Amino acid sequence: MMRNSQVHEDKYMDKLLAILRNRKIKTTEFRVATKKLSVLLVRKFSRILRKQSVETKHVVLVVILRAGVALLDGAIEEFPEAPVGVLGMKRDEHTYVPFWYYKNLPKLSKKNIVAILDPMLATGGSAEAAVGYLIEQGAQPQNIYFVGVIGAPEGLFRLAGLIPHQNIILASLDKGLSAQKMILPGLGDFGDRFFGTL
Repeated sequence: MMRNSQVHEDKYMDKLLAILRNRKIKTTEFRVATKKLSVLLVRKFSRILRKQSVETKHVVLVVILRAGVALLDGAIEEFPEAPVGVLGMKRDEHTYVPFWYYKNLPKLSKKNIVAILDPMLATGGSAEAAVGYLIEQGAQPQNIYFVGVIGAPEGLFRLAGLIPHQNIILASLDKGLSAQKMILPGLGDFGDRFFGTL
């Protein structure tokens, strides 16, 4: 029964991804599909924790601005009492290196299970910076998870050098990166599409 449920969930996830990849849909449709997909992704994360008998009181959600906000509602639905940290980074469009503009985290300890929420894992630069900062603040690498929508092999490889590979939860791993370091085929700029700022 559990297996059938998982197959059904995976098919539904693929359907939602197809909606997000459609460049012609309206912002409203994009947001609705994002919310539904975020619930599935966070549910997957929650199942992993339950298998490890992790208490939900130790979960901390960390949003990478701005696109990570899109996954927050789904995450809070699954973990209603989890504290939320916010990390603001922006990628330099010439060097493709992220730079910080905001940091606000709850106090972290070795017991905390930290879920980084960011829809796109492209080069992995922002994720790497986030993981580094979380470790500085007291989180353990094995307790850090990444929950995202789409990743590129380059970003996955980079992040898997910092946290366990099985801690990286994605709806899809795409082919690679363009010359502009965008995920291919991807779905465009997630933040612009979600916030309606195209």
